[in-house]
Amino acid sequence: MANELKLENPLSSDTKPVKINDDVTGLQLSDKNAKIENDLTIGGDLYVNGSYSHAGMILGYRMLGEDKTSSTYALTTSMAVPDSDMTVRFDAPLSGAVEVMVQVYIDQNTTRRNITFGLSDNATYNSIGNSYEHKVMSTDDRENDTVVQNYWTITGLTAGDTYNYWFGVKISATAATLGWGGTSASEYPDFIMKVTALPVVVADYAEYD
Repeated sequence: MANELKLENPLSSDTKPVKINDDVTGLQLSDKNAKIENDLTIGGDLYVNGSYSHAGMILGYRMLGEDKTSSTYALTTSMAVPDSDMTVRFDAPLSGAVEVMVQVYIDQNTTRRNITFGLSDNATYNSIGNSYEHKVMSTDDRENDTVVQNYWTITGLTAGDTYNYWFGVKISATAATLGWGGTSASEYPDFIMKVTALPVVVADYAEYD
C-alpha cells in the first residue's frame, strides 16, 4: 500500500518542509507559498495565470486564415480595423510590459504611399496612443508585395488586468490591399496577432525608455 500524505499541523506564514512518515521531502509549504528544492516533473499541461506569467510567455494569440478562404481588405486613408476578428486578449504579466506583434500580407498597387499600423482598444478604431501608430513601409514598386511584421512594446499595464487590442491600419493615399488566408496552394499567409510577456525592469538587462 502506498504511503499516505497527511499534513497534521496547520500551515503558517513560515515555510516548512513536508514529511512523509519520517522522511523530509523537497516540498516546502506555507499558508501562501510553495517551494520545491529539487527538479519538478509535470506530466500534463501547465497553465500560468496572468500576473504570474514569466518573461517570454505567449499571453495571447490570434490567427486568421489557416482553414478559411482567402480574404482581402482595401486600405483607406483613415485608421480602421480591417476585420473585427483581428484582435487579441490577454492578462497583463507581473512586469506590466508586453510585446505585441502583427503579421499581415500587403499587396502594393501604387508607388510612394505610406502605410501605418496602429493598435486600438475597440473593434471600431480607437487608438491606444499616438506612439503606437507606426509607419511600417513606403510602397516603392507595384510588384514589391510583401509580408510585414510589426512589433510594439507596451508598458505601464496593471498586472493581472485583462486587455483587448485590435489591429488598425491606414494608407496615405490609395491604393494597397491586405490579404490573408486561403486553403489553396500559393494563397496569402495567415494573419497573426501575438502578445508576449516582457521581463520586469532590471538595470542594463530590461529597460523601457
